[in-house]
Amino acid sequence: MALKYAELKPVPCITYADALGLREKCATPILKQVRSDVTRFRYGDEQHLEEALQRIFQYGLGGGIPRRSAPILQKIREEVTEDGKYSLVLEFEAKALELSDFEKRQAKFTSFFGPGIKAEIGNGGGDDLYEVRLILETT
Repeated sequence: MALKYAELKPVPCITYADALGLREKCATPILKQVRSDVTRFRYGDEQHLEEALQRIFQYGLGGGIPRRSAPILQKIREEVTEDGKYSLVLEFEAKALELSDFEKRQAKFTSFFGPGIKAEIGNGGGDDLYEVRLILETT
């Protein structure tokens, strides 16, 4: 019963066929680990990517955001960019944040999930949804 209380459900993952082959061949160990971690049950964590988000958004610190405003990972998507690079897209819901809050942390996303990764920030598929696209810099 205690484990059920501390259970964090996996997020949905959409993988396009062309991305699957590229992941196996090219994805960095960090991107593979992120995918693995968020698509399985976790126990004792409050949210997916908790440590990454804490460092990137600096909860409660000067220039950071309040912990209660933290973005929540909703789903991930694996796809291939127009120029043939593997991309892991993280879609977050963040009711208390704006696109600019993500954009000004773009370099932090890149450095946290790098090396060999470029982060791109954009609007997600609806209100309060934001995408962080982690793109492999090599193919």
